[in-house]
Amino acid sequence: MSNARVPMRAALGTREANYRASRAPALPARRFGVRPSRPLGARDSRPIGRSGCRLARPRAAPGGEASVSPLSSLELKSVISVEGEVHPEESEGVKASVFGIFDQAKQLQFVGFSKDLKNSLRTMLGRQYDLAYYYKHVDFAEIDQQAMIAVRGAWFEENCGPPIGNTPAKVQFWQQPLVAGGVSEKGKQVAARQMLETVTKRLAQRGLREELVPNEDLLLEGKVEFLPARELTAEEKAAKAEQRRLVLEATRTCATVVDGKEQTFLLYFENLFEANGGAMVDVSVTKDDEATTHRVIIGEDYLQGLAMPTRDIVERTFSFLLSKKVSRKTEGILSSNEFPINYFAVSTVEQWFDDFALAFEEEGGLPGEDKFWRFNRIHNYGWSADGRSKV
Repeated sequence: MSNARVPMRAALGTREANYRASRAPALPARRFGVRPSRPLGARDSRPIGRSGCRLARPRAAPGGEASVSPLSSLELKSVISVEGEVHPEESEGVKASVFGIFDQAKQLQFVGFSKDLKNSLRTMLGRQYDLAYYYKHVDFAEIDQQAMIAVRGAWFEENCGPPIGNTPAKVQFWQQPLVAGGVSEKGKQVAARQMLETVTKRLAQRGLREELVPNEDLLLEGKVEFLPARELTAEEKAAKAEQRRLVLEATRTCATVVDGKEQTFLLYFENLFEANGGAMVDVSVTKDDEATTHRVIIGEDYLQGLAMPTRDIVERTFSFLLSKKVSRKTEGILSSNEFPINYFAVSTVEQWFDDFALAFEEEGGLPGEDKFWRFNRIHNYGWSADGRSKV
């Protein structure tokens, strides 16, 4: 349930917040390759207050029952989880929550109230798909409006004012369904269908696999909104939990270096087929909140020559390609000068990039360098050879 449905509104100032997130210390630059793994879901929790703002300290809530957690002290979580779902980890007995939504740059955009955090995040994702990337939240065992308003007020103070999504000029975009436009009734419906397609496509590009069912009644009015997720049975919840466990086991957090700065990305190994002739791997790569799927072929000579696990070879390969800023475009027809990122062999990477072997220098380099045909001109022929082309 979103903030629009909970009667808890405080008077908001008209000043739009001009804020800037303080940055975490730069990670040490390193070469492309595998870095020590860390638990999935463990993200940096960065201070939110801008320069010159006093960060809120824990203080007693009304009634003195609980302290107000500073926004900067809470874990920053991805709205779309590793397994491609909106799946907040809520404790048992939670009746209400206060949540903050952050954009891709981890800037606070909106603070709201919720009686059902999962569906509130789904709603925010549909209404502001280009701004809802991360969230922080605190939960309440009972619906205590006074305490929840106190938390929101403390977060506003820590942010040096309400985030832009809570200002009068922008709050409607968070509290109301998307309005597609159009003048006539038919025009509104057509525009709504087009907007629905745009939203679902963009969320799929970000890695969302969870089904979002549109509200058909609102589509007829030219608006886009997704229905709340239905309550799962005990058996369905158990099956979902098992599926998440398997996905987490098949996913690893990896590192690459782009322009001298270390960046992280996720690899989800969907399928891995190994045979005498090598291996074929279907993998999903998530970086900068964009998920793409790829198929990688690894020849037997690479598996034997490198003596590395198949998944490690794939990880090292994508770390290298991302460091080279190779486009992960997977739709449409690729031109001849674009690397075939959709479906490629490790040997193809070696043929395209002379320095690919450096990614495996600790393993003694790659085994396939002497097997490629390289057409390099070493002699001149024709007009160029006999000088008749010269004036």
